Amino acid sequence: MQQPLVAISTDVRQFDNYTWHAAPQQYLEAAVAGAGVFPLLVPSFGDRLDLDELLSSVDGVMVTGSKSNVHPSLYGGDPSEANGPYDPARDATTLPLIRKAIERGVPLLAICRGIQELNVALGGTLGTEIQEREGSLDHRAPVSDNQEER
Repeated sequence: MQQPLVAISTDVRQFDNYTWHAAPQQYLEAAVAGAGVFPLLVPSFGDRLDLDELLSSVDGVMVTGSKSNVHPSLYGGDPSEANGPYDPARDATTLPLIRKAIERGVPLLAICRGIQELNVALGGTLGTEIQEREGSLDHRAPVSDNQEER
């Protein structure tokens, strides 16, 4: 049996004066070691991607977590610096990818930000600053670039 091919969303990041399209290693490790699939990183090129061609070539789609948030203008919210950072290129890629995957019946796994993208892609909204609402618990991960501290 051939190893399943899974399309995985990417973030757009700036490193050393270059623009990178990347996915966190823990998602790639889980895809390979945990699920036994071959990960295919999908660049966040928005409408420059032929989603029908992509989806006819893969066995599933994974939209990952990220440090960025879905831009509020996509669900009727007000953008603020406090709710950033935003990744408009990822938004322009993953939201149509999610809709098209569902339309075509391609298996979809959404994690963290990916769940928010799934919600927005299907017409939902997001609440921001929920940790500040009375009676809510602050379940956010500690702010750290060190994965072991999170």
